[in-house]
Amino acid sequence: MCRLAGYVGREPLPLSALLYEPVHSLEHASYAPRELLSGTINVDGTGAAWWPEDGSGPLRYVTSDPPWADPNLPGLAPYLRGTTMLAAVRSATPGMPYGPDNVAPFVADGLAGAHNGRIGGFRGSLGRTLLGGLDDDRFGQLTAMNDSLALFLMVVQQIDGQAGAPLSDAVTIVIQRTAKAVIAAGEVATLNLVVASSVEIVAVRTSAGDAINSLYTRTTAEGSWLASEPLDNDTGWASMPKHSLAVLTTSGIDIRPIEHEGAAA
Repeated sequence: MCRLAGYVGREPLPLSALLYEPVHSLEHASYAPRELLSGTINVDGTGAAWWPEDGSGPLRYVTSDPPWADPNLPGLAPYLRGTTMLAAVRSATPGMPYGPDNVAPFVADGLAGAHNGRIGGFRGSLGRTLLGGLDDDRFGQLTAMNDSLALFLMVVQQIDGQAGAPLSDAVTIVIQRTAKAVIAAGEVATLNLVVASSVEIVAVRTSAGDAINSLYTRTTAEGSWLASEPLDNDTGWASMPKHSLAVLTTSGIDIRPIEHEGAAA
């Protein structure tokens, strides 16, 4: 079901602050996760996207290897620094393709996104329905038939049509539309979706007709943090409420409810 983590702060930190350094880093969660809804390990890929302090980015590094097996990432991660970072380890959903193109975070138009979950029936008519909402340009960016990538591109397209609107609005609309299509098709979906820009991270913890994956937030002197599972034993980690949306910035974390079809208790 994948594990992910993110950070947005005033000072840049290395990717290793998410991937390797903490006692429960993403590397640790790849082979010893504690709160997976399904599956047992997350070894089908590792990815990171980050915005360096110079304002460039997002830069992206993805591999189909787990964090410890990639020949370059363990050595590079302490030196690749970002003021905003998003990283993930993948547990491939049965039926979904394998390889680097399927590893989150995905990037487009200055955004990065990752999805912890699955959309039931995506390889059938439901997937055709969701993909039918993408315009030609966004459909052309679908480098893999992957439900997570499709969700991210739906957000990017929604922003295209909402110039100046908050990123949180676009994420909310995509979750609502997706949940409505999922329930109408008689399917279920886990919909923990995280989308980052250079200055904020928007995260949703929800599902449509299914159990909900874990997601935690924390504020520190460095900035705001997000993780599928707490990265360390600090008591500051708080579980996001079910069916909620969080906006993480350098000044703190704002959490609000999100309503959609199939949002069972």
